[in-house]
Amino acid sequence: MMSVAQKGFLDSIRWKLRNDSSVKTPLLCDGPSEVELSDYRRLSGSDCECPSELLSVEGPKLELIADLDLFFERLYNYHREKGLVCIMTKWIVELLTVAFVVGFIWFFLLVVDWHALRTAKCGMEAVELGQKPCNLAKEAINHHPFVPFTFVKGVIVGSMVILTIYGLFNFLKFLVQFKNILKIRHFYYHSLNITDRDIGTVPWPTILDKVVQLQKNQQLCVVKDLSAHDIIMRIMRKENYLIGMLNKGVLALPSSCWVLELDLLSILRKMTKKNHLIFPKTLEWTLNWCIFQSMFDSKFCIQRNFLTNPSLLRKRLVAVGTLMFIISPCLVIFMLVYLFLRHAEQFYNHPSTASSRRWSNLSKWIFREFNEVDHFFKHRLNNSVAHSSNYLKQFPSPLMNTLAKFLCFVSGGFAAILIIIAFLDESLLEGHLYGRNLFWYAAIFGAFTALGRSIMSEELEVLDPEGMMASVVQHTHYFPKRWRGRENSNAVRAEFETLFQYTTMMLLEEMASIFITPYLLIFVIPKRVDDILQFISVFTVDVEGVGHVCSFSMFDFEKHGNGKYASPFDASHTMRSSQGKMEKSFLSFQSAYASWEPSAHGKQFLSKLRHFGEQRLRDEIQNFSSHGLTETHNSLQGNLTHRFGYQDVLHNDSVFSISPVS
Repeated sequence: MMSVAQKGFLDSIRWKLRNDSSVKTPLLCDGPSEVELSDYRRLSGSDCECPSELLSVEGPKLELIADLDLFFERLYNYHREKGLVCIMTKWIVELLTVAFVVGFIWFFLLVVDWHALRTAKCGMEAVELGQKPCNLAKEAINHHPFVPFTFVKGVIVGSMVILTIYGLFNFLKFLVQFKNILKIRHFYYHSLNITDRDIGTVPWPTILDKVVQLQKNQQLCVVKDLSAHDIIMRIMRKENYLIGMLNKGVLALPSSCWVLELDLLSILRKMTKKNHLIFPKTLEWTLNWCIFQSMFDSKFCIQRNFLTNPSLLRKRLVAVGTLMFIISPCLVIFMLVYLFLRHAEQFYNHPSTASSRRWSNLSKWIFREFNEVDHFFKHRLNNSVAHSSNYLKQFPSPLMNTLAKFLCFVSGGFAAILIIIAFLDESLLEGHLYGRNLFWYAAIFGAFTALGRSIMSEELEVLDPEGMMASVVQHTHYFPKRWRGRENSNAVRAEFETLFQYTTMMLLEEMASIFITPYLLIFVIPKRVDDILQFISVFTVDVEGVGHVCSFSMFDFEKHGNGKYASPFDASHTMRSSQGKMEKSFLSFQSAYASWEPSAHGKQFLSKLRHFGEQRLRDEIQNFSSHGLTETHNSLQGNLTHRFGYQDVLHNDSVFSISPVS
């Protein structure tokens, strides 16, 4: 249960909101934080100095949990990574990957003499010129790579140094965490009775139920018996704040025409002549470190100095932005090499990948719900990719289709000629044409043919934007009001494309973000510090046994409910989540963790929504009956309760589009 509003230092803090601020409510009160397990040495009325025998249940030695957040996070990660062997393999592969990238940069950007390689004569060309076949080890290897030492070489060396430091940090992190991973494994084996062989098939909710039952016998937290909701709030303490900030428009403010108020990509908009909204990974990582990793103390409560001294956060943002700007040339080298190694082969053998689409990093945080753990969210989002592609196919471009057909016709014709030549005599393909052999032309024409086919749309495809959008919403749970009834409009399509982007475009954005992120951290985000701290103050509650959490994650319908989304309470506009995010998050959480017992208001919400679904089904049955479909009528009526439980309504956003819900 939430603690009563406390009296403390936040009472004296009142931020002066700007005119464009989306938060206009008084600040929360703060109070003395609960004592964490690590602070207990002896409980009053107890002879036991250690209230928890967590990791050594078989022996007399008892061990305290110093950080419950970190413990539950490791518990979840152990399940998500599927056991000790998989975790160790992943760490080793990451270290080898860093070492390989460093070696790749060293050899191909410093040691290899590309000018000599370009002018070297090998194979038949050398024979025709009367020369000996080239020895690449002698002709293309630079034995003095640092002579002369230029600025570009300095940048390359800098990128290698940064990668080496990153690799050493990961190695030390591996050594430090290995002992803790063994403890988590011991906990799974001896406390939960789940082995590494079983962990691949045991679902996460089942593991969480076991932890909740264990809490009753061995107090992981001495303040209260933790529920599944409490544990998930601990695991997603920081993520819930980021989800809430994006949902309330504190970090990004998409308007009806999809214009970002912060003007993050003004240069890109001028180039593309359209509005563009991004939330790159680099910005996510830096904000996470500057804000969410710095705001909590050891008792999982927001630090006084963090809220009372906004200049400190501004200085931290500017300092990180300046550092990123200084090392940005080195980061570009690393990013280019990494993207080349990761995607070059895929683009070469499967050129259609360049025209494939995937969800942007921004869309992932827009779609993610409060208290939704990572693998549940990824499963939901992966299921939406095919439906999202089908939705965009509902907007065929006759011009692009015609050009793609012509490209396939021309490139396919040349490719066919080369195939015929290969059948006549494959040695003919070694012949040169304008300085290139025919093998090179065969690869180029094949790539253009595959690319053109991926762009072409199916001529006989049925156009149903509304139906396709409904399939997308079933998985994304995102259906803003400005989209409803306008699924077939180009405005909705354009906005949808900013979320579901071409893979090539996303790679270019990640490259551009290396330079955009420092600009945002130095000049843009510091102007939003007051609103960021205001959001944290207003939407923070203290939960007994958990600490400070984002209040949206509490599923408090009385404080944040939206009557248009079937909530039993209708809070003020400034306190409600946008697009019914909290209500949808509650339904998803209840569906994932069926054994969790919601609050009385939560049960009232489920009852109201179930009643709405049953009424809707009755209307459907009457509609069938009016058309004389007796057999269908009886079948539907017999399955009334089964079809319209709250889980059936969970992924149907059209229910939430009814305003108000009766």
